[in-house]
Amino acid sequence: MKNSTLVPLFSLTAAVAFGLGWVARPDSGDDQKQVSKSDSPDRKGRSIGGSRSSDSGSRSSGLESGFIARYLVNGSISGEDMKSAIKEISDTNDPLLRQKMFAALLENLTPDNARSAYLALREGRRGGPFGRGGDDQIRLLANAWGRIDGAGAVAALKEIAAEEGEEGRDRGRWGGRDRGPGALSGVLAGWATVDGAAASAYVSGIEDEREQRGAAFGVLQGMLVNGVDEAMGFVRNLPDSEDGDRTKGFYMAMVTDEMLEQGLDQAKSWVDTVKEPELRTGALARVTMEIMNEDRAEAAEWIAQFGDEDAAAPAVSRLADSWADEDPKAVMDWAGNLSGKSKAEAYEEAMQSWAGQDPAAAGEYLSSLQESPERDAAVGGYATRVSREDPSSAMEWAKTINDAGIREETMVDVARDWYRSDKAAAEEWIASSGLPEKAVESITTRRDFGRGGRGR
Repeated sequence: MKNSTLVPLFSLTAAVAFGLGWVARPDSGDDQKQVSKSDSPDRKGRSIGGSRSSDSGSRSSGLESGFIARYLVNGSISGEDMKSAIKEISDTNDPLLRQKMFAALLENLTPDNARSAYLALREGRRGGPFGRGGDDQIRLLANAWGRIDGAGAVAALKEIAAEEGEEGRDRGRWGGRDRGPGALSGVLAGWATVDGAAASAYVSGIEDEREQRGAAFGVLQGMLVNGVDEAMGFVRNLPDSEDGDRTKGFYMAMVTDEMLEQGLDQAKSWVDTVKEPELRTGALARVTMEIMNEDRAEAAEWIAQFGDEDAAAPAVSRLADSWADEDPKAVMDWAGNLSGKSKAEAYEEAMQSWAGQDPAAAGEYLSSLQESPERDAAVGGYATRVSREDPSSAMEWAKTINDAGIREETMVDVARDWYRSDKAAAEEWIASSGLPEKAVESITTRRDFGRGGRGR
């Protein structure tokens, strides 16, 4: 039961060979012999390049054809023979031929032999035929399996994980391992490539949020093979998550990467068609980063046109963070033309960097600012930075923040640094601070927090 949707897998496997120093190209020859009635015409004459003559290419094609012919029975390969075929690949010394043999094997994958192929390939991963555990081949096989039998492949992998007691241990590690969820992510990508609606429906039925996020990642990867339209619809329909817009922002960065493949100008124009703020955020951030790689001044000019949108704030923050390391005052001047959340983000990033470079000059500049949301943000950035060296002074600055929420958050951050550097002095301050019990607990018990940022 071959499926034409597996044809692109030949190119994917060739890409693995490319990473080893070979180039993939189609062979114009059509002299490969048909090894069984089940061979499809589009497989004739196709080979991975790298040989110096058409004659050597033909010999390689003959070896590949002979390999498949040894295991085909009535047009298909049994589960047992699939194991033997993978063992033969493992025993083959020629790395280019191994890739071609594996590609041919994938083209003969069926719902009946896929599980056996997966188990055989996984069992031989350590010291196996493809180096570094054969993880790339396992992902390719999972993708191919999803394309020919998405629902069956998902069920089989979950059954294997349950039998081996790994489902709980690996939960959430989508793509990080070849076992359990890692392979499942590959299956979902393949499934979504050929049937996005069915793969999407599967994701919708997952109750655990972390598991659903991992599954959505796999589905989105598969949908993007066919372009951005279906992928955009999928992201739009995902439920809100506990982390606010961060997850959707990550998914939108994946979609935007696909648009960037079509060119920066097209990606810029496409951003204007994304109207939902929670989706626009990720798109703006990713395009801004792409422009920054070439010309930071151009990136600053481009993102400034969206500077009155909350959706632009993360992009502004990243730009300001990079720029402020070199010239924080220039960032402050540029941010003066922004507004709202974007302006506050830029002020915070710039002041944090400035405080690290020249706290006296940064403090003098802060003193000149009028009360405003961006001043609160700037003071927050300044205080959390200087608290490392002078927590008492930093706390005095934190107290000048007008916004009650930002003020408490900044005071807690400063107090954490203080508690680490001078526990007795910090405890004395805490006793008269008036901070709520929950805030005090976060100061005195947390040990795994980062520095230099409030919740970002």
